[in-house]
Amino acid sequence: MNRIVAIQPNSFPDMSLRRKILLVVFGLALGAVVTGGVAGLTLWYVRVGADPFLAEAPQLDALLYRGLWLVGAVTGALALGAALAGRWLLVSFRQSLQVLQDAVEQVRTGRLDAQVSVNPDDELRRLAQALNRMTTTLSQQTVSRSYLQAVLDSMAELLFVVDADGRVRRANAAAAQALGRSASALRGTALGDHFDADPLASLEEETVECTLTPTDGPERPVLVSRSALERADATQGTLVCVAQDISQRKAAEEKLRRSLEEKEVLLREIHHRVKNNLQVISSLLNAQARDVESPAVEDRFTETQDRIRSMASIHEQLYQTDDLSRIEFDAYLEGLLDDLFRSHRTAHIGRTLEADAQPLSVDQAIPAGLIVNELVTNALEHAFPEGRSGTVAVTFHAGEGTARLTVADDGRGADGLGGNGSLGLRLVRGLTRQLRGTFSTDLDDGVTVTIAFPTNPSS
Repeated sequence: MNRIVAIQPNSFPDMSLRRKILLVVFGLALGAVVTGGVAGLTLWYVRVGADPFLAEAPQLDALLYRGLWLVGAVTGALALGAALAGRWLLVSFRQSLQVLQDAVEQVRTGRLDAQVSVNPDDELRRLAQALNRMTTTLSQQTVSRSYLQAVLDSMAELLFVVDADGRVRRANAAAAQALGRSASALRGTALGDHFDADPLASLEEETVECTLTPTDGPERPVLVSRSALERADATQGTLVCVAQDISQRKAAEEKLRRSLEEKEVLLREIHHRVKNNLQVISSLLNAQARDVESPAVEDRFTETQDRIRSMASIHEQLYQTDDLSRIEFDAYLEGLLDDLFRSHRTAHIGRTLEADAQPLSVDQAIPAGLIVNELVTNALEHAFPEGRSGTVAVTFHAGEGTARLTVADDGRGADGLGGNGSLGLRLVRGLTRQLRGTFSTDLDDGVTVTIAFPTNPSS
């Protein structure tokens, strides 16, 4: 807290008193010197001129001699008084000037609210008042060095002021505590010596992540940012570097990463088990179908197995991929067609696949895969009767937020749909609504079914 310098009223004696004392003393001294000089000269001339007569009058000679000594003594005493008065006046002025000098020194060291209490009759009153006005203005418009240092020391971040050579010119309390050294001991050291990598190595003013390496104590990761110190009296190339301790953030990130890895492993295991369970269900249906004598019922079992395999294939691909939220739909379609053509033993039917490398979310890949399964199964079972040859074409194109899935065959046309009220078509329409898409058919030169749906329905 800044100390207010106060001059006691008696430090500046009253102007009129000091002036009166000065004038009286110098007047008396001047009068004494003139009078004493005249009287002394007169007595000396009288004594010299009357010297022949004084031999006969020794008493008169002694009287003249004592008169000369008396005049000299009085004159000397008055001159001594004038000298003492002058010395007192000089000391008085020096005391007043010393108080002003002390106040100026406090302002120089950063105590900008120093004030001087001045007697209104003092000769230095105007100078003291001007000093008071100056300190008041400075305290209102300027931040003191002690206040600024207190602000810097209260920062939790590590602050370094670095010169153009990379040497530390100033460090706050947090930096000194983190490095285990005093701020004065850090002054003049190279900033790069306190980190595993020099934060000033990069020419661009960017944030750099590095490790703080104190002499004693644990290392800690920090994020260092820097900026040029732009000030009228700042040296060219001076930088302000702020290092923020990110140990807690790093620990939280590591904890979150481990948690995500554990959840990914768990989710992969879930997909794996779902796939296994679906395969078990498919195997049970296959075993059950062997005991069925009706071909129509056996076909229903086969269709259901195909649907289950379609879903199981998605979970298998999720288990094997790095991204557990999206499916590479082109690769999935290729595997799905392989399974369908192999299970239906349709060597006389050809196939084509044209698919963009556009991943789909799990919520879209499952219904879209079931749609392809139903449409391809329907074409394989109904479009090419009695060993008729043909081709089933599957295309998948995506762009500008919309995907278009088409299954086409060059079979017998409308008769190959298996009836508009069949379970397969009802399922396709229901899955299309689930995708928030549209369903359209073209019965020219076979059957073409097109499903259009948004690839990002949430937006």
